[in-house]
Amino acid sequence: MFLIRAVLRRMRIEALLRACLGAAVACGLLAAASGAAAASAPSGEPSPASSVSGQAYEKFLATAERLYEAVNGGQLEAAVQRLGELERQLRSLPMKTIATAEGIRALAGDVAEMKRTVAALSPDEAKWKKGAASLRLAADALAHPDKPIWHRYRTVLQEDINKLAAAVESGTAKQGGPPAPAVRAAFEPLAEHYGLIRTAALLRAEPWKIERIDSALRYASRIYEAQAPKPELVRGTLEPIREALRELFPEGGGASETLVPPLGAVPPSWGWSAMMGTFIVTILTWVGWKRYKLDDAFGGSGDAYRRDDREDAAERLLGRWRKKK
Repeated sequence: MFLIRAVLRRMRIEALLRACLGAAVACGLLAAASGAAAASAPSGEPSPASSVSGQAYEKFLATAERLYEAVNGGQLEAAVQRLGELERQLRSLPMKTIATAEGIRALAGDVAEMKRTVAALSPDEAKWKKGAASLRLAADALAHPDKPIWHRYRTVLQEDINKLAAAVESGTAKQGGPPAPAVRAAFEPLAEHYGLIRTAALLRAEPWKIERIDSALRYASRIYEAQAPKPELVRGTLEPIREALRELFPEGGGASETLVPPLGAVPPSWGWSAMMGTFIVTILTWVGWKRYKLDDAFGGSGDAYRRDDREDAAERLLGRWRKKK
């Protein structure tokens, strides 16, 4: 009886050991397969959806650049043809990647405004060039969202603000009277340069930033056009414009330089391997100890094993009942 129980216990332990080792090996193979799949996946290759969007935006940018060249080269017939191509491509652009609905409306509005300028009885050359430049910057913002050209206008707008500040200081030296013509003259380039990048910025920036600049410029324009504004009101227009433009452009004067490692370059996590190794060592240690106890029982007296393999409470109760009988 003793030998049968010992053999059965050894068989259960060996079965448990095989099951644990099988589970550990299966988990290890699964983790290795997952890591290999992640490593074999191309890290720098865009998804099909992003690739299609990128191709559409690049095509839109190429057409906008040809439109810009035709307008500045005085080739009106070619410009009209390019504008038609641009409108057709606009209708098929993937809009899901555009940040705001306001940006979509602004881009469509620029194309519509360009069409109205073309249809005018006496086309305005300045409007043609302004519209073509705005569309080119907007198309570039879609094709190159990380480093668009309109980010470079930070320096241009900063110079415009500095000239406006100098004109405001010299124009408000005298009390009363309308602002000096130099103030209005310095404000026009600032407003014009901002108008060129507005649609491009609205395609990627948050709408409240654009609205803040719009409000600051509208307020400044009303103050400068007033008959006799107070000098402190004229000087007070500068700081809101500075702050609004500071919020519009990214920190550091350019696009974000944050580095994101590609998926394929990320080393596999060691936490899972360490956990599985600890689990296997623990199982092997426990099974080895149990096997040692069994070997000790087989090799020594039966009394030594029976002292460790004590009967449970039910067996003791059954033994007392048999003795009473």
